[in-house]
Amino acid sequence: MDTFNPNQMPPMQEQSEKKSIGPLVAVIIILALIVIGGLYFLKTRSSQPVYEAPTEEVDTISESLNQQSDSDELNSIEADLNATDLDNLDQGAAAIEAEL
Repeated sequence: MDTFNPNQMPPMQEQSEKKSIGPLVAVIIILALIVIGGLYFLKTRSSQPVYEAPTEEVDTISESLNQQSDSDELNSIEADLNATDLDNLDQGAAAIEAEL
């Protein structure tokens, strides 16, 4: 049987602490691209015009439809139904159709 002789073992190679800087550079480049993209997004978004809500025009037909009683009695419901003018409901649709 062979006896253990430390001189016969191959010398251990010291592990050098040379680490690649490639992943670090890649992370820095990716972060820079994200920051640049965010700044570009904010710049283009701030240059877009701000849309204001359109002024509400008084629509007499809608106002007449909204003026109904809160009662749930049959006579009140029938009075609301008779007071409602449904002849001009398609007036807006005709205007849209004319634009197309």
